[in-house]
Amino acid sequence: MRCFIHQDRDAIGTCKHCYKGLCPDCLTDLGYGLACRNAHEQAVQDIDTLIARNRQAHRVAPKTWYVVPTFTLFMGLVFAGYGLFFRHGSSAFTTTLGLGFIVYAVALFVANYRAFKANDTQT
Repeated sequence: MRCFIHQDRDAIGTCKHCYKGLCPDCLTDLGYGLACRNAHEQAVQDIDTLIARNRQAHRVAPKTWYVVPTFTLFMGLVFAGYGLFFRHGSSAFTTTLGLGFIVYAVALFVANYRAFKANDTQT
């Protein structure tokens, strides 16, 4: 492969942002990726930051897979309980809303369990 800027030179790497071949005079080695000199250093740094944040989120996600379904289940129980035990004009709506939250919470538990247990068996 040839350098994108200097067609008479061999490229020694590609820019992590634009994927163009670069010779030693046209690249900047950022330690975690190569970038077009004076053009894509910030973009490559942003890409590396995004990857680092995604790694952190991926490490934390299995520890929190139950948080949203638990909250949704709690809210379902609150609405359903309110609708069943405090019979006001909107008790049927409140009970139905609560039951919807409960069903959704169960679906979230099942989906998250499958997703994270499948992840555990692959690693």
